[in-house]
Amino acid sequence: MAKLNGTVNSVSMENGDADVPMLELGTHSYTLPKFRYVNIFGFFLLVDAIVSVILWLTGGDSHYFIHNITHFTMTSSVFDLALLSAVKLVILIGIVLPSLENSSYQLIEIDNTTHRQLKAKKIRLHVCLIILTIGLLSYTTTKGALVLHAYKDTDNYTVMHATYNTLVIFAFVCSLLEVLFALSSFTMMRRLKTVRILHRFNDDGEEIGKDGEPLKRSVTFSRLAALAKPELGLLGFASIGLLFSSASQMVAPLFFGKVVDAAQHSISELTRTVLIMLGIYLVGNLFGMIRAWLFTLAGMRLVARLRKRLFNSIIQQEVAFFDVNRTGELCNRLSSDTQVLQNAVTVNMSMLVRNVLQLIGSLGFMFYLNPALTGVLLSVVPIVSLGAVQYGKLVKKLRKKFQDKLADAGTMAEESLSSIRTVRTFSAEGKAGHMYGVEIDESYNVGKKLALVTGGFTGVIGTVAYGAITVVLWYGGKLVYDNQHGTPTGLTPGILTSFLLYTLQVALAFTFTTALYGDFMQAVGASIRIFDLLDRQPKVSNENGVVLGSIDGRVEFDNVKFTYPSRPETEVLKGISFTLEPGKVLALVGPSGGGKSTIVNLIERFYDPDSGTVSLGSNNLRELEPRWFRQKIAMVSQEPTLFACSIKENIAYGKTATDAEIQEAAKQANAHGFISEFEKGYETLVGERGIRLSGGQKQRIAIARALIMDPVLLLLDEATSALDAESEHLVQEAVERAMKGRTVIVIAHRLSTVRNATQVIVIDKGVVAESGTHDELISKDGVYKRLVLRQLMAGNASLNGPATEDDGNDNKKDTIFTIGDSDSHSTSLH
Repeated sequence: MAKLNGTVNSVSMENGDADVPMLELGTHSYTLPKFRYVNIFGFFLLVDAIVSVILWLTGGDSHYFIHNITHFTMTSSVFDLALLSAVKLVILIGIVLPSLENSSYQLIEIDNTTHRQLKAKKIRLHVCLIILTIGLLSYTTTKGALVLHAYKDTDNYTVMHATYNTLVIFAFVCSLLEVLFALSSFTMMRRLKTVRILHRFNDDGEEIGKDGEPLKRSVTFSRLAALAKPELGLLGFASIGLLFSSASQMVAPLFFGKVVDAAQHSISELTRTVLIMLGIYLVGNLFGMIRAWLFTLAGMRLVARLRKRLFNSIIQQEVAFFDVNRTGELCNRLSSDTQVLQNAVTVNMSMLVRNVLQLIGSLGFMFYLNPALTGVLLSVVPIVSLGAVQYGKLVKKLRKKFQDKLADAGTMAEESLSSIRTVRTFSAEGKAGHMYGVEIDESYNVGKKLALVTGGFTGVIGTVAYGAITVVLWYGGKLVYDNQHGTPTGLTPGILTSFLLYTLQVALAFTFTTALYGDFMQAVGASIRIFDLLDRQPKVSNENGVVLGSIDGRVEFDNVKFTYPSRPETEVLKGISFTLEPGKVLALVGPSGGGKSTIVNLIERFYDPDSGTVSLGSNNLRELEPRWFRQKIAMVSQEPTLFACSIKENIAYGKTATDAEIQEAAKQANAHGFISEFEKGYETLVGERGIRLSGGQKQRIAIARALIMDPVLLLLDEATSALDAESEHLVQEAVERAMKGRTVIVIAHRLSTVRNATQVIVIDKGVVAESGTHDELISKDGVYKRLVLRQLMAGNASLNGPATEDDGNDNKKDTIFTIGDSDSHSTSLH
């Protein structure tokens, strides 16, 4: 990769669009596309070498093949053409073409006039490429002319095998095309400037697109394989078992042939050969057991570690991430997607290595037995390889789509099951079933395409492979027939048996290998979302920052503006500023949706403001260690969330506490009494989301969970809004006890809470509409007074004073009213 630092205003992109405007950036780099001159030329040279070698190997029987090497002549052998094609491939792909492209690309990025040596090197490489290809063309032309002359004018000339003649013609045609490739190198090297691809990076070193957003890292099989690095020890021992079990499979067919030939000589030789073959199978099966056990164990360890790593990555994301990603989908990544990867990088890897070893070993024995027959079988390799690549790309795409649809179905199921009481209340079981069925049908439709592609590929590959086996079978049978009827070919029935068994092994290994390639591509497709989550860095960091010796409860907002990432079109806070001194109580009131809960969210640093600063104890929250300062803050909301564990574990969720500390916190929260009445006391399970407890009980446990943290700052979304009178009294008493001696910010719903607050701020449409004490705001004819009057009138009461309501019997009581609630919903109080 060529890399430059600077500012880019316009570039010419790889699609040919000139002067595409770009955002200014500090760092950028260029890469070259895969589909370019050097790669195309290299692929052509590779095809030339493969076809040439196959044509050379398939020419005649073993005696003819060896004779034409040991008694080489220009007119009777093509060993030289096969050798030249392989040498040409190494020199051009390994040395000349990469050096030429590198020199040309360097000249694009620097001042040409000051680098004469580099220009001279580039010219020498051009000349070398042209001379080499012209020299090879001259050689193939000369050889072809000599062969043609001998064929026409020499009476005793023995005509070469048909495949050898084909190779002479093929070598001439390829050499001619390669000369054309070489002559076009001047033009193609100049085009590197227009085809190169620009990559832009942000200040964090992440590559970004035209919109400035970070691009996702590509997922390759090598990256998948890297996941299994911690299991290298297990995989190493498993590989030993793999080698021995594969070796036994490779040697066994050779002894099958020996059994056939031994049966024609003596019973003792037959018995000895069969016993040797039995021993080979026993040893192979023993090591095969070790291989299967250790590879499967490694897969189990991998998926367990990956799930923990993935969960930790998800749980570290900022709150905004969960605003736009559904819980069911994330859970699906943890379960089904990780399971797909388990086999891909362990068990399937062992199968791949075993099949490759079996393929290579079997081909080696086949060359030893009969090179000509082996060449016939290898002729189908290029066809199958190209088909496998295209199949893999298609499967990767379909598998990713299938996993996405399956995740949508999982999300739908999770939502319905977690809200089963709502479903039952509205008799919506049928609707929920229908909605889940629609999502499953969508995944099934993708699965049908995946099944069709898999079946079609298997059928085509099987037809090609077994077609080649049929040809080998016929040709081998012919050689055995000729050997027994006066024409020496060296092929006995036993050798043919061994060769056919090796042929079957090669066919099966090749079929399994191509199928595994499809499985690997499925794993790559399924892992794209996993790696997206693993690679994602939280926008609001949970690590790094200053840890202070102590901190007070001072809170300051300085011209804070904020927009939720999930609602970028709506600015929620529009320049909020206020200061709350330590030990004071601040009441946030105002209409629903004004921004009160958003202020609390920013104090918890669930989000970072778009502009302005939020300070705690005179320190910018961005500079503090989040894990540390959150230990100094506690929050009690209207609808507390409890976990499906014991009461004890819920209270001590935020810290490691003793039983005495847990009970003391429960007593302060007025919870110890009802907890003690349970049969299991503090070990009582509360059920999913605390469903086994009443609203008042859940609130008091939530208050105890906050109190046990001994927070400097207490955040309250007043907790009595939806409780009966008795529960309300107990919870309110616990809240008032919790507020003593602490800095408190409360989203207020009760007039008594507002009256007792040191400071009242009215938040309306994202701005501070009014600020002051309760008495000061009542004395004004502003938003606050209108809110109070509206709620009192809605309750059929008259304002008889700022703090009380006359019930007609000279009894004064707290006026309960709704001034505002959280930004996401409203609550009516009576």
